[in-house]
Amino acid sequence: MTTPNDREFVERFAEVTGGRRPTGYVEGWEQFVGFCEEGYHDNLDEYWFDLSIRHAIDRMLTDERLSGFPQMGWVRERIEAADERFRALLSEQPMPWSSERSWWEAYVPAWAGPEFAAELRDTYGIHVEVRES
Repeated sequence: MTTPNDREFVERFAEVTGGRRPTGYVEGWEQFVGFCEEGYHDNLDEYWFDLSIRHAIDRMLTDERLSGFPQMGWVRERIEAADERFRALLSEQPMPWSSERSWWEAYVPAWAGPEFAAELRDTYGIHVEVRES
């Protein structure tokens, strides 16, 4: 039996994800986590939109069509490292729906830019540390 090559992997990945490349998911998640580590400085709607990449990652990580590719190893390693960074910055105060959603939606970052922090307070009653840019 031969091992699938990188080209086969990228082609299958694009087929599964609607044309995206593995690096797009990995780098997108890492970038979002970096924004949160600095104190997310956009608004609440943008936060939920930006966070939606993690749902796509979850679907990709659990898709059987990709499970046999050894190249998924580096994808998983990078996602797990970014997940660990994200978990480390989450607030201890749960979102109202924390038991009904995925772990990445159950809590928000413990610090944020002024606009995002104000919207969290006004919309959900969640108080986070404000960090100026």
